[in-house]
Amino acid sequence: MSTRKLGILGFGTVGSGVYESLEKERKRVETLAGFFTIPVVVVKDASKTRTTGPETLVTDRLEALFEAGVDTVVEAVTDAEEAYPAVRKLLQKGISVISANKELIARHGEELHLLAAGSGSRLFYEAAVAGGIPILSSIRHTLKTNRILRVEGIVNGTSNFILTKMREEGTAFEAALEEATALGYAEAVPDKDIDGWDAWFKTTILSFWINGAGPEWTEERPQGIRGMDVRDLHLAEKLGGRIKHVASLEGTKAFVGPKLVLKDHALYGVEDVNNGVYVEASLSGPLLFQGPGAGKFPTAGAVIEDVINHWTNTAEEEPPFTESAPSEEEPFPYWFITGSAISDELEPVSRIVESDGKYGAVVRRRPEGKALAVLGCPEEVLQPV
Repeated sequence: MSTRKLGILGFGTVGSGVYESLEKERKRVETLAGFFTIPVVVVKDASKTRTTGPETLVTDRLEALFEAGVDTVVEAVTDAEEAYPAVRKLLQKGISVISANKELIARHGEELHLLAAGSGSRLFYEAAVAGGIPILSSIRHTLKTNRILRVEGIVNGTSNFILTKMREEGTAFEAALEEATALGYAEAVPDKDIDGWDAWFKTTILSFWINGAGPEWTEERPQGIRGMDVRDLHLAEKLGGRIKHVASLEGTKAFVGPKLVLKDHALYGVEDVNNGVYVEASLSGPLLFQGPGAGKFPTAGAVIEDVINHWTNTAEEEPPFTESAPSEEEPFPYWFITGSAISDELEPVSRIVESDGKYGAVVRRRPEGKALAVLGCPEEVLQPV
């Protein structure tokens, strides 16, 4: 059996986690997939000290991957635009890529899949959605006979941690964000997390994975949790729920933003930095996938599973990308309700608010005119508190 050669592009949290995990679990990995080496690690600054074995070259030259004859590369670069030309070049050269970069896949995945198909390489990215939770492979491999009717997910651990901290301890948003940064849950520049873009990218990937095409967004941009007030969270508790930052995909319709999740919904108990993905499937029914959505070793574990599936030729085929047909259905608007009737004059809003001294909840109106309160409420309008 020939020895596989794996390169690593980027050696931050994820890249170093992959290297350490592969060395720690080498015996098990080689039992599953055969012998392998890691001849090259490509970094941005080669002058920094990295903990690698003597057989691994640490360099800032992308060309070293080609010179070493690697057949597979783990891409773990934090910046999508920096990673894009490197991944294009790797795929064009017939080298398969395993990525954890959700922005890269969301923005360029369709093009990169076409490049891979043309060169006989493969592109994998289980770790790009919900970190250590195997949601993509579960949908494609274990739910292949099901139609996926709806997906709702808490897929950003930073936002979930902040909202949990605010609700449980009464911590102000800025203080909770500062703590998340100190604990390593938030990036130094956390805008993509707290403004909803991280969840937006992941929802885009889910749509391509399930439907073969990008989503039809109900709004032009995601809604984040920036500026969320503790009073909003306490009001949600009075209404019998919790505010969560939720990514939802129903058919091709998608939304990302804060929602009221009531007690009988599967996502209600997903707390702290954990992620949860709720899936409604035509045959299997409702399913909840829950676990660490980020972190060094959970994410590395998802990457390594892709590596092994590729090397053993047990990975599912890539999604069948198609042109998405425009929908004739009315987008689902969101309404602020304080009574039992829906008024056409009501303005769409994105979260729980106060109006004329009365509290209500955001609900959505289905095309047939019925009102459905967000996540977990029966088909009736919430009365004011």
